[in-house]
Amino acid sequence: YTQDGRSEIWLRTQYGFYKLFKPSNDYMPYFMPIFKRVRVTNLAIESMVNDTNITYNQLSEKDVQDNLEYIIEEIQTWVDEQEAYGFFDCPLLAKFNELRDRGAKSKKYRKHHSTVDTDTVKTKRNVLKNPNLAVLQHQNQTCVTPFINELTGGLFSRKFITVNHIREEEQQLESIPDESVEKSSIRETPIVVKPVTHHIEWQDKKIGKYKDIKYYKSAIIDGELVHVGDIVYLRNDDSDEPWFAKVEYMFDDPKDGKMFHSRFFSHGRETVLEEMAGPREIFLLNNCTDNPLESIMGKANVKRLGSEEGELFTFDDDMYYFYRFWYDETFAAFEDARLHEDPNVQFLYCNEYEKCHSCENRFAKKAEKYPKWISSKESPKSGFRYKGIEYHIHDFIYMVPESKDSPYDIGQIMDISSKGEQIMLDEYFKETGDDSNKIASVAILVRMLGRYDDIIKARTKRPVNMSATYRDIITISEEVKDCRRLYFTEETKYLKNVDILEGVCTVSHKENINDLEAYKDETDTFYVDYKIPKSFSRLADVNEVHMEPNEITICQTCADLRQDKQKNLEEFYEFIKDNRKLRSMDIFSGCGGITVGMEQTGVVDTRWAIEFASSAALTFQKNNPGAIAYNQCANVLLKRAIDEHCNKKQLEVLNDFLGNKVPSMPAPGDVDFIYCGPPCQGFSGINRYKKANDIKNSLVATALSYVDFYRPEYFLLENVRGMLCFRLGGEQDGVKIKGGIKMGVVKFILRALTAMGYQTRFNVQQAGNHGVPQSRRRLFIWGIKRNSYLPNFPQNTTCFNKQGSVNISLPNGKTFTYNESSGGHSPLPPVTVGEAINDLPAFEFVNPHEVYPATKEDKELIRPYRQIVVPERRWVGDNVTEYKLNPLSEYQRQCRKKATILHNHIARAFNKITVERIIRIPMFPGADHSNLPEKLKPWCLSDPNSAASRHGGWKGLFGRLDFDGHFLTALTDINPMGKTGTVIHPNQRRILTVRECARAQGFPDSFVFYSDRDDTKDMHRQIGNAVPPPLAYALGRQLVEVLLKKYNESNKSKGKGKAL
Repeated sequence: YTQDGRSEIWLRTQYGFYKLFKPSNDYMPYFMPIFKRVRVTNLAIESMVNDTNITYNQLSEKDVQDNLEYIIEEIQTWVDEQEAYGFFDCPLLAKFNELRDRGAKSKKYRKHHSTVDTDTVKTKRNVLKNPNLAVLQHQNQTCVTPFINELTGGLFSRKFITVNHIREEEQQLESIPDESVEKSSIRETPIVVKPVTHHIEWQDKKIGKYKDIKYYKSAIIDGELVHVGDIVYLRNDDSDEPWFAKVEYMFDDPKDGKMFHSRFFSHGRETVLEEMAGPREIFLLNNCTDNPLESIMGKANVKRLGSEEGELFTFDDDMYYFYRFWYDETFAAFEDARLHEDPNVQFLYCNEYEKCHSCENRFAKKAEKYPKWISSKESPKSGFRYKGIEYHIHDFIYMVPESKDSPYDIGQIMDISSKGEQIMLDEYFKETGDDSNKIASVAILVRMLGRYDDIIKARTKRPVNMSATYRDIITISEEVKDCRRLYFTEETKYLKNVDILEGVCTVSHKENINDLEAYKDETDTFYVDYKIPKSFSRLADVNEVHMEPNEITICQTCADLRQDKQKNLEEFYEFIKDNRKLRSMDIFSGCGGITVGMEQTGVVDTRWAIEFASSAALTFQKNNPGAIAYNQCANVLLKRAIDEHCNKKQLEVLNDFLGNKVPSMPAPGDVDFIYCGPPCQGFSGINRYKKANDIKNSLVATALSYVDFYRPEYFLLENVRGMLCFRLGGEQDGVKIKGGIKMGVVKFILRALTAMGYQTRFNVQQAGNHGVPQSRRRLFIWGIKRNSYLPNFPQNTTCFNKQGSVNISLPNGKTFTYNESSGGHSPLPPVTVGEAINDLPAFEFVNPHEVYPATKEDKELIRPYRQIVVPERRWVGDNVTEYKLNPLSEYQRQCRKKATILHNHIARAFNKITVERIIRIPMFPGADHSNLPEKLKPWCLSDPNSAASRHGGWKGLFGRLDFDGHFLTALTDINPMGKTGTVIHPNQRRILTVRECARAQGFPDSFVFYSDRDDTKDMHRQIGNAVPPPLAYALGRQLVEVLLKKYNESNKSKGKGKAL
């Protein structure tokens, strides 16, 4: 469907898409029947758009009857593309359905999304008018490696194409058990259970004594010698299946007898993997306890695999087990077990005879909950340590405010004192003799600072009718909002306890900062240049006073430490520059949202990207000229890579969908980092009609096959939060999926990563908490080889009060989140719609007066913005123009860093009645279609008999945004009748432009969007599918911390750095 009434036919081949124009005389008999039904369907859709009340009698009955099935099918496809589901209630479509069912009563259909039988659609045709939407159909069969194919165990309903690339493993793969739903209850090989232990004796003399307890290195249990450090299996009173445990130390207790301290392992099915776990792999835990030696049935044949050893699938010994990971029961993460069994660890809380890594970790975490003096002399002036952070006099600190969802209060410690109390930690802590085990009873005096933006907001006078110029709307004082700008007050607070402290930050006088922009690009940095008097009636009336640099006293210890860290970071980046960044591949890249954020970290070099949609691939290539953007199917490219580099086949020439020759894929060993976001439509919560056999869901297996083939050091997968809820292996039951494995896709990903030897953890992140002015929750899964460290997930940096839950519920009923802050507090306030877009040039649609004629008031009304007549196709606005204002907020400064010219400030064009509706939406936040004049109200949204009446009128469609609010989740189509129709500018009579939507996602203005069809819908689709770059950057910063740690360890051990 095209808005100007034209009908188009496209032909897709393996080499590209071709648009059919004028046929030859010989081809005319084949072309015309197809063209005729396309044209009739086009006219039907055009009629529905212009008048949703149109009836069947107004169309040619013969043309409709001859092409009825095709028309309904095309309308279904068009509505899904446009996400304009209100059209399913159109009287014309209702008549089409009635006629279709009258002629074929045996065919059932769904009332809304599925107006035709889905199986019929699949067998009849698979044609798309827009080649950029072909990615949604996933035409090619999923290609996977044998390793990944075997791990799926038949859980995906689709049959995969496997491409062999590791001959040695193929023989072992046959022995991997089928982990399908029908065979999910796999049990380990039974171990001989001894009901009673008959004889125990100590092997050697005691190695030490503490109080009345004697400690030993080994014991003989029923004739078998057991040493400290051995792994044993224990009698389980509740089951015939034993527990596995490591002997941490042995002792003889006068009351309890011969004992040992055991650190437990978990069977795989007791982890988050559950039924998808391997049958012989166990996982080290932090659970430990004292047990009698008589509970030991024998030594277990358990091997800890090295970092380069792969998973074992054949065993000579039926009693054999292996482990390689420590399992975090709180966060369902898998880390290298060696990091949790380090023999060189310094024990601070366990005595010399009771050394246990699990106990030490538990005691350390417990100690962090209480403040302790830094100095052993208990001197308050030296500062204190609380929750792992040191606090000194003159430090600037974050404090939990009284109001929920607001940024932290910021203050400066002016004095630290002791309340004269010392509380001993409990008996589990080591007695060091130097009082390091004592809790400090701390009180602090704090001088408060304020946020300068609060003054600007108090002074702002916004006109009620929202029709004034930008300067009047933003602020009467013409000051720029800057969330990093503070001011000193004369207010002080005396805190009798420190439980509201949330960390430290850096505050400097503006005149002492050499490069203010670079300074603000760092984390937890603020600046001041004013102070305000002690007393004032209203913040809007305050007269701030300039503050001299010498009026600020800082903690020199912290200043020196910060300088050392900055120097270390500079040396690290010099090392990265002299050696190389991480050679990276972005699979299912879209336009490159993850790439933008990752490359901003300075340690990532994205050299390859794979993207099926032509416009998205074009955008990626234009913005990353040094990379290769493969505009082809990821399955086709994986097979070619394996055939070329492993099977040494001569490849045929292949063109991409833009007509360019596809270059060779990189070889194994060339890729350090893979990140990807497989198509998410099958998992998305917005998708109300999920399919158990949706072929797009299987692309997760393709992504993991890339990991299997390339074996990069680092891997990151992104997807919608709904992936957590998807039941893998289930069956379709109407519009729902029944049965299957709960959280099955995530379990499969974790199983595949751990099977390949990757440490892994997962979490849900809210983009709004990382400086993005919209709600967007995304699931991320890290995979890191065991010779490195697993990155943490970033803590929130900005408040976001409508975030929704980011907690993850595990199948065992437990929930977790990595977010350590409570009450929605963060260092920075939320980014608003106004702060994101109010510097962009203003323009408005011209009212076509299609329904309501222009009145005298309409003609005399003078709007302060440029007026543009809306064509019925392409776009409205300026694709290339100049900025009219300097940045008006810190967010805008970040977006405009490398941009001198404004691109993509263009809005999608609509038909006249839609334009008139947009213009007639009242000029106040939250106004929507319900506020339209009667004749302009869409029937499908306002009629009592429409579906909208059963859904609260679908509030928010044709909705106007609020300058002080946030954007709704960016979708792939900007349509006021779409799923999130609140897309009308806060104070201009038009919808959002491409650039404004890009700002909502955090894309820098230097990033330009392209379409191979010069269509804004392609650009909006790219934006809606992208990961917000600030969120990707926040994740990338955690990877920087890992690389920096490895760099420092390498310098410490070898005296110089090495390639990371």
